[in-house]
Amino acid sequence: MNTKITFLTQLQILTKRLILRVVRRPLAELPNIFISAFFLFVYDGALGGVFGGSAAGTPFDFANGNFVNFILPVSIVSASVSGGASGIYLVEDIESGVFKRYQSMPISKWAIILAPMLVGALRVLIQASLIMIIGKIIGADPAVGSIGFLMVLSIAFLWGMGFAGYSVAAGVRSGSSQGAQAASFLFFPALFLAPTFVPREALRGWLSTASAYNPTTYVIEAMRAIMVEGWLNDVIFKGYLAAGTFAILTLTFAVLSARKATEKA
Repeated sequence: MNTKITFLTQLQILTKRLILRVVRRPLAELPNIFISAFFLFVYDGALGGVFGGSAAGTPFDFANGNFVNFILPVSIVSASVSGGASGIYLVEDIESGVFKRYQSMPISKWAIILAPMLVGALRVLIQASLIMIIGKIIGADPAVGSIGFLMVLSIAFLWGMGFAGYSVAAGVRSGSSQGAQAASFLFFPALFLAPTFVPREALRGWLSTASAYNPTTYVIEAMRAIMVEGWLNDVIFKGYLAAGTFAILTLTFAVLSARKATEKA
């Protein structure tokens, strides 16, 4: 029991420290919010009239007449790249010597790694919430009702934590902020190797195969089920499973990377 309390206390202190660092840099959050919101407006403006709205009731109407519902998950998932800053924060601690001081203290490596992951997920959650508000203003209306907004945000939180863990692992392994930033750019191919603009059934050839093995696909499809189609429990479950598994795997990988960094030191 005492060990659990100690771990939670360590996690709380480390998380609070990183949150304060984020608060001191509020302008750093604006570019990603702007880009995600920009994509939402552009995608809806350019494609909404073709695949939704005026095309409602046609064979192309896979958005059930509301293309905002269909494209909103893409903007929310793209906001997950903000979790990449978590790796940069840890690299800053490595370069400043704080990470080495942590190693000389009775602090759990799980807490050291989980703290930036939680902060990264919180950043994604806040940014996704802002994107969701914008989507609501321009017409987003979940097929499952208002609870759908919370469900989409919960998936975004898990996905953001996983992406933050990926960034943290890359930062620890490379030991440089450039390495953490470069790892973040690998997210974009994953986004476009998913059913970003059309349902997965419309994809053909190698792109269809790639999307089937891409966890981003199941996250987007779960959000779309909530927003467009309703209670497709198997699809929604796969989204939570993909996001949760991604978070667990990247957390484990990041901790192992931290242990190797300790051994080298």
